[in-house]
Amino acid sequence: MTTPDWDTIARFFEERDIRFYPCSVRQAGGISVAFAKHDGQGFVVSTQPLPVDGQITIISLGDLYLYPLDWNNYLALRDLLALHPSTCSRPASFGTGDRLGMVSAAHLRAFEGHDVFPVLAQQSPRELVRTGRDFRDVLISAVAGVLEAGYTGTWGADADHIKHEEQLLQAIHAGYSMYTVDVSDRLRDVTRLTQPEIVDRARTLSPLSQSIVRDHVNMRIRTEDGEVYTLDAQRLVQSAITFEEALQEACRLYATLKTHLSEFDFELSIDESSQVSTPEDHVYVVEYLRRSEVNLWSLALRFPGEFQKGVDYKGDLNELGRAFRLHAALCRELQGYRLSLHSGSDKFSIYRLFREATGGNFHVKTSGTSWLQAIQLIAQTDAVLFTELYRLCLLYLEESRRGYQVSIRPEQFPPLPTGNLSDFLAQPHVRQLFHISYGVLLEEAGSAIRDLLDEHEQEHYRLVAEHIGRHLQLLA
Repeated sequence: MTTPDWDTIARFFEERDIRFYPCSVRQAGGISVAFAKHDGQGFVVSTQPLPVDGQITIISLGDLYLYPLDWNNYLALRDLLALHPSTCSRPASFGTGDRLGMVSAAHLRAFEGHDVFPVLAQQSPRELVRTGRDFRDVLISAVAGVLEAGYTGTWGADADHIKHEEQLLQAIHAGYSMYTVDVSDRLRDVTRLTQPEIVDRARTLSPLSQSIVRDHVNMRIRTEDGEVYTLDAQRLVQSAITFEEALQEACRLYATLKTHLSEFDFELSIDESSQVSTPEDHVYVVEYLRRSEVNLWSLALRFPGEFQKGVDYKGDLNELGRAFRLHAALCRELQGYRLSLHSGSDKFSIYRLFREATGGNFHVKTSGTSWLQAIQLIAQTDAVLFTELYRLCLLYLEESRRGYQVSIRPEQFPPLPTGNLSDFLAQPHVRQLFHISYGVLLEEAGSAIRDLLDEHEQEHYRLVAEHIGRHLQLLA
């Protein structure tokens, strides 16, 4: 078949219970290809043979070739179909973690009309363990969404909250374009030190750290609204004591990246610290990395207030706005990187503050909010399944909450969901409960969840696209 008749092919697939996506048709190297799914497996479809092993051939309407989108076939096709993730090419970027690996096409729908760089593949090792996935699987799921949506623009893949070299190497070998190194576990808590202990530790700081403190004492920062902040010498010393060892590890992991890759986006995460990041922390961290020849793309700080999962910001908006302005002013002064907002899901009350302070030069991460849209669909369509999932959430609450900052308590929850299930899910403590329980729910009821979502695919996509779109409308 020289010129594929995709309308006829679509009818052919429909008769065989194969889901075909007309918007996925694209030209690549003079060959027309498209995307289809059957029993949860994605396929690249072509009427001409492609340079791929593992093909399935249907002899009808001429030769029609379906290539399973597995890892080996992805490697064979990624150059031909331009399926590589890439480094960020826009001032604003947004991560859409997909714990299920089912909604990247819906995420891309949300980005339409917004000048924001999409980071489609984004998972942390903690999430990978809880979902039983790996970096390759997450990337393949994002690629499936790119093909399904017919998307031909650039997009990123973020190996999120990397803490160890083994995790880093796994993501490198999978071909990720962004690496978020999390050193929060390595920070020294200066609040536990006495003043004599601080003095002793200050004497043992490296010459590099001492030079940063010396060079930035009394540095003045002017915010867009006219506030002037002067860096304090004592606080700079405390910042050096807090971060020096952690930044040595960050530099070591960065060197590993440089050994294997010529181009990548490097983010440093200190947002899971127990202490709010000060301007002194910010300056010390950025200068340490710069003087260590680390090319920083994005910095995730610990901002004041509570950034809990799946619910809006809790805290003083005036205090948060001031912190945004101070840290954004430092980004402009020190140059070359952007502020990153982690746990960015559903923080609708603060997006305008963040956008205005940063001038639209930012990165935001979400993940569990798309998962909650899947739970919302279940609440709307299958009360029995929703009730079973809720029971599992309560049964494994203590296990699920480990590693997450949430304020929920067992006594907040009735034994069974009450009233309208959508309204019940909308309650902040219930959203948090389902947000953190994804691991056990996928382990105990993953097949039932996926089957329902697959059956209601377009409604699932609509819920996700509208919800992520709400984030982007306020940010962009």
